[in-house]
Amino acid sequence: MALPDTRDDLDALRRSIDDRSLHLLYQPEVDLSTGTIVAMEALLRWQHPERGLLGPADFLELAASGGELSRIGDWVLREGLAEAVRWGRLPGPTRRLWLNVTARELAAPSFVERLEGLLRDSGLSSGAIGLEFAESCAADLGPAAGPVLAGLRQAGVALAVDNFSSWYVTLGVIQALPVDVVKLCQRYARGMGTLEGERIIATIVKNAHANGLTVVAEGVETLAEAERLTALGCDRAHGWLYGSAQRADKARWLLERGTGWQSVGIPVPAAVVPSDAVGGTSPARLDLTGRLPGPRAASDRLVDR
Repeated sequence: MALPDTRDDLDALRRSIDDRSLHLLYQPEVDLSTGTIVAMEALLRWQHPERGLLGPADFLELAASGGELSRIGDWVLREGLAEAVRWGRLPGPTRRLWLNVTARELAAPSFVERLEGLLRDSGLSSGAIGLEFAESCAADLGPAAGPVLAGLRQAGVALAVDNFSSWYVTLGVIQALPVDVVKLCQRYARGMGTLEGERIIATIVKNAHANGLTVVAEGVETLAEAERLTALGCDRAHGWLYGSAQRADKARWLLERGTGWQSVGIPVPAAVVPSDAVGGTSPARLDLTGRLPGPRAASDRLVDR
């Protein structure tokens, strides 16, 4: 529920960057064919002094009414790029960081130039940063959508359509826009097991692949969902099956030391399948070494769905 527009809440939000109550959490994105982490999505959170941890839907309307949206968006870009620079010092291949942006941010006259400058100063390689935006952004931006997105692509930024759901409308749109990735709305993962749901996913995947796009399934929570999505051609996934959003230090630990999850295309050894999973119920999540998770310390508990 969005916060009411109160002076106390707005004052607290204005202090959130300086008092570090505003922060980013990071959720893994996994290659379904190998089980390895190939990217993470940064999720904005605000630790409200009284209401606890809030997501963007709870406070961005307040930020907009108080004139704080631009400042928060700029902080997200800078914080995200700084974290991606830290990832670049870790061993292994480059893992992409996805940042969410709104149509209002993309429409800002200096947005592309500002991001180009930040990327140049950071020294990040092309493709290390991706921006994801709602499918409605194309309509919101109107004729400016093509030039803006093309400018971002030229700057080395990957682009994704997030929460892709209106496939009968949007498939034609994405063919005309310079995007790299389609992120399927999580309701498609919930639709596994129905002929209509799987037919729609297969159609989206076929059309996306025909246009050279990668397909990411969002909100994957069970091994059964991951298996069917893989069989239908989805390339990547994120969701509770692979881990919730984590603090920056834990996310770096996953990138540096994690060996990935068991690929759904490879049978899981009986030794790592819990007894209650035999016969079809959802298995316990494997940790990054393939072992069953044991009791976790309070600091390691998942903090966000």
